[in-house]
Amino acid sequence: MKEEVKQDILNILQGSYIAIKDRDILQLQELSNHTLHDASIFQDEDSISIAVIIYSLSKIFERTRYQEYKNWNLFYEIVMENLEKAQEYLKNNNFDKYQGCIKNILNVIDRLDDKFKRYINEVIEKARISKASRIYEHGISIGRTAKLLGISEWELMDYIGKTGISDVEFGITKNIKERIKFARGLFK
Repeated sequence: MKEEVKQDILNILQGSYIAIKDRDILQLQELSNHTLHDASIFQDEDSISIAVIIYSLSKIFERTRYQEYKNWNLFYEIVMENLEKAQEYLKNNNFDKYQGCIKNILNVIDRLDDKFKRYINEVIEKARISKASRIYEHGISIGRTAKLLGISEWELMDYIGKTGISDVEFGITKNIKERIKFARGLFK
């Protein structure tokens, strides 16, 4: 893992822990969006998985009715404990244990109520597609983006088509006469 990515993920983990503790959902969403910068530049799976997890957590925590589930406290404790441990393991370059903490956060979802579990799985899938569209928007190909996030190109293209990302006009270039004039000016 590149040092810059590692430091960003450490900041994200720390910020997420605080945001969840303070119930600051907007901060969680901002932290998730921040990871897209690294994901689009370095195209690494660690940044992408953190972006998806933090975005998913923001969606879970913004729905206060889920806090009434009988296993909510267990869910909360496991998420917080693993966010904290993940920071420590990453600081100490123990990447296997760090990955284990990230998987624990995802696995705790499976222990919740069936309706909640289905909702969370939808959130995670939508998060992957949403984050993929943002990575694509940064100039990474649809094929590469879909592969990085483990989604199909069709799902990504469908979502991008609905968002209008593909309709954005890129920079307007000079016409041919202006380009030739510029090129000739280079040789004077």
